[in-house]
Amino acid sequence: MSLYRAPLSSWLSVGLVAATAICQQPAQQPAPQPARAASKLPVREVTVFKDGHAYLIREMPLAAAGRQRIVLDELPAPVLGTFWPYASGGGKLISAVAGRQEVDEEVPAVDMRQIARANVGKDVAVQDYNNNRIEGRLVDVAARSGDADENRNPNLPVTDVLLVATATGTRALPLAQVRDLEIRGELQRHFTQRRQDERLSLEVDGGGEGATVGVMYVQRGLRWIPSYRLDIDGAGAAKVQLQATLVNDLIDLERATVHLVIGVPKFEFQGLVDPISLQQELAQVAANVRDSARFSNMLSNSLMTQSMGYMAERAAGQGQDPDPAVQGSEANEDLFVFTLRDVTLEVGERLVMPIESFDLAYRDVYKLDVTFAPPMEVRQNLQSQQVLELAKELAAPKAVHVLRLTNKAKAPLTTAPALVFNKGRILAQGRMRYTPIGAETDLAINTAVDICVTTEEHEKGRVANAERFDGNQYGRIDLVGSIVLRNDKRQAVEIEVTRRILGLADTVGQDGAMQQLDLVNLWQDEARPIWWSWWNWPYWWFRFNGFGEFRWKVTLEPKASTTLEAGWHYFWR
Repeated sequence: MSLYRAPLSSWLSVGLVAATAICQQPAQQPAPQPARAASKLPVREVTVFKDGHAYLIREMPLAAAGRQRIVLDELPAPVLGTFWPYASGGGKLISAVAGRQEVDEEVPAVDMRQIARANVGKDVAVQDYNNNRIEGRLVDVAARSGDADENRNPNLPVTDVLLVATATGTRALPLAQVRDLEIRGELQRHFTQRRQDERLSLEVDGGGEGATVGVMYVQRGLRWIPSYRLDIDGAGAAKVQLQATLVNDLIDLERATVHLVIGVPKFEFQGLVDPISLQQELAQVAANVRDSARFSNMLSNSLMTQSMGYMAERAAGQGQDPDPAVQGSEANEDLFVFTLRDVTLEVGERLVMPIESFDLAYRDVYKLDVTFAPPMEVRQNLQSQQVLELAKELAAPKAVHVLRLTNKAKAPLTTAPALVFNKGRILAQGRMRYTPIGAETDLAINTAVDICVTTEEHEKGRVANAERFDGNQYGRIDLVGSIVLRNDKRQAVEIEVTRRILGLADTVGQDGAMQQLDLVNLWQDEARPIWWSWWNWPYWWFRFNGFGEFRWKVTLEPKASTTLEAGWHYFWR
């Protein structure tokens, strides 16, 4: 396994080569050789993203020289604008054509109609639901024009009719009235059915040693899910293992090079399918494009490999995504690639592979978040059920034990499940978050039940008509609050305490810090409280009030306790 960062310049190289090959056609084109069937264009290289998109390079050698046509019996469903055919190493791409062709195929007969079709020309005995018996030769299974194949419209009534030649003439019997059909002689179990086969034809000129032809595109249907295992020693060292689960619902891989990407690039048209797939999606482009700037830098954000530019992806389950996903900061992650060689994986299979092992330093930290409560004036008007829900949310908060990891590995840490062990014994499971090289991250594991927390909040005083605005008088309500911590552990602990309030922060004790927050910072790390939507916040609230935050860092010895105090106020009409 190798580890690298792929430069954006490499993403564009093959796309430009392919475009040049298509444009530079010879003035006089010799007659092409007969089509060379290539039912499978193998995947040579694939770049897999965590969101389910994959960038594929499918390629085969061009051993023969001269003009020739390579025919594939299937079509990809690429993201709009990401399909690029190419030829290299002495070969020149002339064109790529997608189309449909009617072909005959033998399929098993599984119902009365299909068995009758399979045995046309045989002697039969037919009995209907009125116990009438007809003997003769089965001439045909007549059906409405255009419905003779298996792609009939299910909303149209069935009009299949058995035509049986008897000694006195030809009898026509609706298939729906047939109760029993006896085939004389050997039963034919298969019948011939015509279907439309989608094909992709690549016309190339040239060839020989080192010449290749292929396609590259981005499609949905292949993804990877990372997961971590951490084994801490209790003294600040953690052994970390990263493994990948590869979920393949796209295409067979045989000894392919697979790049697993940390981070998710932007695919501007990921909801649209390229016209090469013969799906009618191109008409939606105009509705989704507001201006030409949306096309900017599209290709450079689509491709990622070590050498030539390639892309691939397949939609699995018509947009359904049955596989688990770990939501987090993927959109903000820098692209970083792990490379696996000689990967073989069929469609529908899942592959789990170890990626790498490394050591990280950590320290034990305990974090306590005391969320804010709505103003007392709002609480007085709540319904009984809302009061119960509010009391449950504001119940005595608990400190959480977190491992503060310092990433000194050779790759960023990505958003993923993390299973934590303590000297080989399972401790908890948490969520690893994206962490650049050299940065710190907190991995929350368990509630710290040995750290006791008591909170208090009460009104200190009121000032009537403290402010006047837009013809209205506003009173000032002053509050004070305290947080009592007690350490019942056998060792000293480091506790980081955060208290958020509605209003304006005034005072903070015990060497704490205070600040006012805007809405962006307020909801950055946590969801909005359940009660936030229970009241229609008036415009004047945000004119006078805000969101305050107090922070403390405390070290508590065993059996020691401390009290953290703060004061704040808000205005009310």
